[in-house]
Amino acid sequence: MACARTRDRYVPQSTWFTLRCSTIQVVTTITLLALSASLLTVQLGAVDDVMLIALTTAGVIVLGLALVRLFGFLEANGIPLLESEPVSIT
Repeated sequence: MACARTRDRYVPQSTWFTLRCSTIQVVTTITLLALSASLLTVQLGAVDDVMLIALTTAGVIVLGLALVRLFGFLEANGIPLLESEPVSIT
């Protein structure tokens, strides 16, 4: 008969879900602020500065999406070094 063992988690799954949702909210807010800033920059006539705003925004979006994926992985699997299944030596 197989032994059903439940793993103890150092960080609960709800924490990773909350971090994931917060990260999405922050990335969305930064994107909207960057859109407003670029429109204001164009209106003021400093068209060259729009490229800097666009590159910074793209970097923030990429970083935010990477964090969302990381938090999703950690929600599903836990922290790999601390919450992995023990290896039995036979």
